[in-house]
Amino acid sequence: MRKVFVITTTAIILLLIVISLGLFYSSSFQVTPTPMPKEITVTDALGRNVTLSYPAKTVVVGDDLVAELVQLLGVADRVVGIEPSIRERGYFPKMVDKPITGSQFRGLNYELIAEIQPDVVLLMDVGPIAKVIDKLDNIGVKSIVISIRPKRIPYTIELLGRIFGEEKRAQKLLDWWYSKWDFLKTRISEAKLETKAKVFIGMGFSPTDKLPTHTWGKLANWNYMLDILEMENIASAKLETHGELDLEYIVKANPDIIIVGDWSDVWLGYTKNNSDLAEKMVSIVMEDPVLQSVNAVKNGKVFVMHYAMLLNFRSLIGAYYLAKIAYPELFKDMDPEEIHREYFEKWLEVPYKGIWFYPKTWSIKG
Repeated sequence: MRKVFVITTTAIILLLIVISLGLFYSSSFQVTPTPMPKEITVTDALGRNVTLSYPAKTVVVGDDLVAELVQLLGVADRVVGIEPSIRERGYFPKMVDKPITGSQFRGLNYELIAEIQPDVVLLMDVGPIAKVIDKLDNIGVKSIVISIRPKRIPYTIELLGRIFGEEKRAQKLLDWWYSKWDFLKTRISEAKLETKAKVFIGMGFSPTDKLPTHTWGKLANWNYMLDILEMENIASAKLETHGELDLEYIVKANPDIIIVGDWSDVWLGYTKNNSDLAEKMVSIVMEDPVLQSVNAVKNGKVFVMHYAMLLNFRSLIGAYYLAKIAYPELFKDMDPEEIHREYFEKWLEVPYKGIWFYPKTWSIKG
């Protein structure tokens, strides 16, 4: 009996020692979670190193194209100040009731921004911007300048992902971006096209009774997608930046495709359900007596396209529409509207609707 008692007592003592050692080691060597940084320093599109609160919880957007990128990253609810046109676009439901803090192009409301004190104001690297940055600095508000140029979109998305602490979503978004471009690149490369389709893109800023002839040349944002699609911007031989082309030059260049870009939301957009005005614009170009010898007119290749699909992230979507109309047989099984729908519903997280491209001249073949 005494032997059993001794064994039992010894076992209990050993057990207590093991438990004590376990508690000691767990308390002494417990891994402490790495605290999230309270600040982050990033380099913006102008090469400025800017230190911000991390993650940025409040943001003012100086343009609707910037707002679209913010919404793509799933942080539209952090917007506390907007540019006026955001209320008109129709696809920014989490931003429409925010205060109007102005546009970087038509003037920001610095007094209101100073009152709101956002973590950051997002601006684009377009137009004169140094004075805007200085005025924001003077009221104690940080600014980040981002690029909307398609070739710099990967850097822009990564930058915004870091600012908002949404690095994983940013990477998933870029994976999607690259995969969609790769589809176009692969199919066009395998087709071994012998000639490049020539394209003219006229910028329509208001209703007009003639083909808009203001455009961009060598530095056009849309040259990124035209290069991938093996197309040629006819303005590149005439213009470095932007300007007017006369009709005689356009006729001589003989574009295979004419695009009227809608910068005004007059013909196209999210809230449009009637294509009458877009149809009228196409008819104006098709019936212009000066343009009757142009291939685009002779072959019915005149279209109206929303400006957002010529710039920024959504130039990817624009490329799908252009590929469809330029190479109908090569892309006979592809529907650009399905890619556009995925963009809206998966990434912008709003229903897809509206008229963005006119006319739709294709049917899908399996």
